[in-house]
Amino acid sequence: MSDPGAVVSGRERLEDANHVLHGPGGSPARKEVAYAAYVAVIVVGLYGFPLLRALVIAADREAMASALRSPWSALVLVAVVAAVAVAAREAGRVRGPIVAPVPWIDHVVASSIDRWASLRPWFGYSLFAALFAGGLSGLVVGAAFAGARAAGWWILPAGLVVGLLVGLLAGTAWLVGQSQLSPPLPRGDGPWWVREVRRLGVHDLRTQSSRSNRIVGGVQAGDLRAVRLEAARPVTRGRDLRLRHRGPIMTLVARDVLGLRRSPAAAVVGLLLCASAGAALGATLGSTAVPPLVGFLAGLVSHLGFGALSEGLRLEADTVGTPPLFGAPPVRAAAAHLLVPGAVHLVTTVLVGCVTGVSVGADLGAVLPWLVMTTVFLAGGSLLAAYRGRPPVSQFNPVPSPQTVAVWYAFPLILCTLLVGGMVWGATQFPTNGWFVIAIWVAAICLLYAGLNRVQRENLAHRAV
Repeated sequence: MSDPGAVVSGRERLEDANHVLHGPGGSPARKEVAYAAYVAVIVVGLYGFPLLRALVIAADREAMASALRSPWSALVLVAVVAAVAVAAREAGRVRGPIVAPVPWIDHVVASSIDRWASLRPWFGYSLFAALFAGGLSGLVVGAAFAGARAAGWWILPAGLVVGLLVGLLAGTAWLVGQSQLSPPLPRGDGPWWVREVRRLGVHDLRTQSSRSNRIVGGVQAGDLRAVRLEAARPVTRGRDLRLRHRGPIMTLVARDVLGLRRSPAAAVVGLLLCASAGAALGATLGSTAVPPLVGFLAGLVSHLGFGALSEGLRLEADTVGTPPLFGAPPVRAAAAHLLVPGAVHLVTTVLVGCVTGVSVGADLGAVLPWLVMTTVFLAGGSLLAAYRGRPPVSQFNPVPSPQTVAVWYAFPLILCTLLVGGMVWGATQFPTNGWFVIAIWVAAICLLYAGLNRVQRENLAHRAV
């Protein structure tokens, strides 16, 4: 049991530290968190709800209503919750929910003050953020279905409750992912979350705080290479594997294969995303009962799956402007790095998509060509994503704004989503229109050419004059 006198003394010292830092008014963090929540509610209410409602209406309200009553909806919800929990746990290993400033860690957390008391504000802010994000997401999704008359108004409290539970689970996994980096402590007093916070070591807290500052700085500056280096986990598998020279092109291909063998998690995630996107594309192309919205979501997921398999391409883009390691010119090297992710994506998407399309009653010829075109679109989009360069700046402000950085970063994802989704929608609406097929081929070739041209431009921009 802890000494009551020591607890009172620690509380007084903590109050003195807060008074020195923030004055008699206390920390303004609560007001900042409340203002951020206020802005999020306004943005979601003005843009998120109308957009989701319009998508539900455009996707056939009857089909969406029947999908909600289907037992498959519960399975999809469980899969989404599991994916959120796994992603939150992995995020906690890089940047956990409790990230205090380094001076606070060195002078307050490292002192004899109870660790839970010194870190409780950051725990409360992160827990509130997880619950607020989950509850707001569930509420806006439920309001979109209710506003589109695809479900009754009962879905509003149901969506709110489900969102809060998902947020609580994500916050729990987030904290566990961070606390497991520190050695366990003997069982003490208090609930389990108090013990998990007390388990956090000073060294791990300092490491995550410094890493968080560098990640934020890299995001604000648009330096994605710095962000990836900070967020990447150390390679512990396949350290005994060696790369052998097989010529300028095949060596790059073997290097990508070796990278996937050393990072099996990225390969598994990429395969799962490509397979799920292929199933959604096959179902959308094979049956008119599937809403066109599924095709756009499949394009987004497919781009993420292709990106998970394209680490070699991103690493090649990070070294643009330097002498080629294996003698291949920049454009040829970038094209070589597309072979492994392109082949994996093509085989996975075609197999899963064709099986799904045929199972719902479509002909193989009505599904196969569009699945192949998806890989071509994503190859061009991945080149634009890897060789995006630096964010654009204004002549009056050399520092890019957060809105500019967000649009610049999301542009390849948005472009691939719209192109793949539009292609699938057009294939279901104009299946025999030759002009539409020509337009799709022209768009795919132009996107691939734009990606290769971006590679050449970035290489020339790094050359010494």
